[in-house]
Amino acid sequence: MEVLEALAVLGLAHDASWDAARQAHRVAIRAAHPDAGGSGGEAARINQALDVLRAANDAGERAFAVPAPTRSASPSVTHRPAVDASFELEPQELLMRLADVAHDVGEVVFVDPGAGLLEVIVGVEPAVGQLTAALDDSVDEGTPIVFTLEALGSAPAPPIETVVADLLRRFRYETRDPD
Repeated sequence: MEVLEALAVLGLAHDASWDAARQAHRVAIRAAHPDAGGSGGEAARINQALDVLRAANDAGERAFAVPAPTRSASPSVTHRPAVDASFELEPQELLMRLADVAHDVGEVVFVDPGAGLLEVIVGVEPAVGQLTAALDDSVDEGTPIVFTLEALGSAPAPPIETVVADLLRRFRYETRDPD
């Protein structure tokens, strides 16, 4: 996890203070902790975000080392999965079904139906990337899914078009009407 992602996980701006990071962590972990009805995965992600921020600023000794924004070499594409209307899938159900088939294309590392996010590690060393599927429910018709693929290392990630096409092919196969 990078500094910018850690700040986003805790809902912080790039110029947040260490005290603000600790407070945001306390609020987020109270809501996401399994004892409070949250998920262990989300609690771990929140704790990881605080650890990244702690390392990035020496536990309050200096400002967060936020890297300058860079353009990713990996493209982003938008897809609307062609889901048969007879399935009448709600956005969260669509995401959970995508997560089920995503296990066949990579390692699912994060699913948050409430936030409409799915993250999957895809590819084979050295061409490994993190595929993120985000639901866009701001559109009136259907539930578009925005896919992004970010390289996890120095080698380029696998082509996003190939990964997304494979995922959607498997999704369509799994959600087909058996009749």
